[in-house]
Amino acid sequence: MENVMPLVLVRTPTYRRPSQLKRALACLQAQTHQEWICEVRDDCPDNSARHVVEEMCDPRIRYIGNSPQQFLVANLDACFRRDNPYSADYFFMLEDDNQVRPEFMERGIGILEKNGASICQINQVIENASEQHLSKFGLLDGTFDERIYQPEEFHLALFGGIGISNGGVFWSKNIKRELSFRTDTIPALDEYIRTCLVAEPIYICLEKLAVWSQNENKTTRNLGFERGWLRREIDLKASIRFIRRKVWKETPRNLKENFIKGDILRIPTEIRMLALYKAGVKPYDTSASLKGRAKQMVIRSLGRVHPSVTSL
Repeated sequence: MENVMPLVLVRTPTYRRPSQLKRALACLQAQTHQEWICEVRDDCPDNSARHVVEEMCDPRIRYIGNSPQQFLVANLDACFRRDNPYSADYFFMLEDDNQVRPEFMERGIGILEKNGASICQINQVIENASEQHLSKFGLLDGTFDERIYQPEEFHLALFGGIGISNGGVFWSKNIKRELSFRTDTIPALDEYIRTCLVAEPIYICLEKLAVWSQNENKTTRNLGFERGWLRREIDLKASIRFIRRKVWKETPRNLKENFIKGDILRIPTEIRMLALYKAGVKPYDTSASLKGRAKQMVIRSLGRVHPSVTSL
């Protein structure tokens, strides 16, 4: 009887970045695991990504033009839904400016099958697009060891480290809780929320099998209409503070003690203490500068916690 290879569903949100999109799709074609389907979710009103998809001439690449336009957060979030129109076995999201190594899918499947998990976070190197340089370190380095983390342990990464990174998370159809929160939020807050949504053991893979593009100054991803930068930043910090306080409150006492001692995560002590200070968690204070204390006062008094966080 012929073995049926598992199907991977990739979702790629895009907005007016044809050259980057073409590169991202090419790295899918180079995968050692070739059983995949990619949905290209184009948020450009002019459907500018359609030409790239047609040019690739690969039946596994499916074009979806958003109507109406969703903007950055909603287009990303739709890529994490549990919807499974192709009866796929595994899933991940690949942004148009990011990449994955040829072994990414094969290793993701192998990790989940070997460890009996439904979700893993795979390490990413950082690409500085303007300098055409890849970092030697990975985003997960300095935070995690390679092992399975319980969700309560994983959530503590929000105190100075990184939890869910959109471009490195790989999951199966058996995931306990979908990573989509199905509401609007502040850009950059979505990964904090997704980290909190992890409700089961998660395997951390330190192999650097993905590439995250750090090119925010020149990004063409749109953030929506009439959203002021300063207001967004103050609200973002206030919302992060709210999330951290919630996570800390729900963390068992023994895990709190082990986290403070550095027994759970590798986040440096001063960074952990600063994150606890910013969350207003006492008595873990820090000798913050006058400027730092003033900034926290502004966030506490003027920052508005986003509804997407309070509904967690």
